[in-house]
Amino acid sequence: MYRLSTRTVATLSLALVLASHNSFSSNSCTPEEIGLTAESSNAEMLFYTGTCHYRNEDFIAAGENWKKLISLNSVDESLEELKVTAHNNLGYLMFFGLGFKMDKEQAIEHWVYALSKGNEESEFHLCHARADSRQPTYDHLKAIVHCESAKLIYGRKPNPDESEQQVLSVIDEYLDLLAQQIP
Repeated sequence: MYRLSTRTVATLSLALVLASHNSFSSNSCTPEEIGLTAESSNAEMLFYTGTCHYRNEDFIAAGENWKKLISLNSVDESLEELKVTAHNNLGYLMFFGLGFKMDKEQAIEHWVYALSKGNEESEFHLCHARADSRQPTYDHLKAIVHCESAKLIYGRKPNPDESEQQVLSVIDEYLDLLAQQIP
């Protein structure tokens, strides 16, 4: 039986995180270098600095920025999406042990929270976490729910880019595997 490699899913997930934000042209993560100004909010500073560090593969610094962001008590409603996306991104770092001790259950908590606030990418992460029978987070019934929902999310995009098409392919493979397995 064909199994998706964790590396394949990690690569696709990484592509989604990187594609979801404006591209930074330098390796420096100073506010000025990434286009932030004195008028930028604390939430914007933390989120985009974390994203810059992530792109530089400094996962510890990325995670520190995103953890500070999610711990902010007050974020302008127009910036709440940054906080929600930080939960999704932290889940990714924790699930794969990037800059953090691997903590798959904590990762799932971040993704469930982000999904509850409308972050659709989290549904794909939950699909993977629940559908990969090699993971301690495997749960056949939850996998079916998350993977079918992720397929609806990514399938409704009018002009999916290459990474979104790859995600759909991975979701289809998971659904095929789940259909072959008896819980």
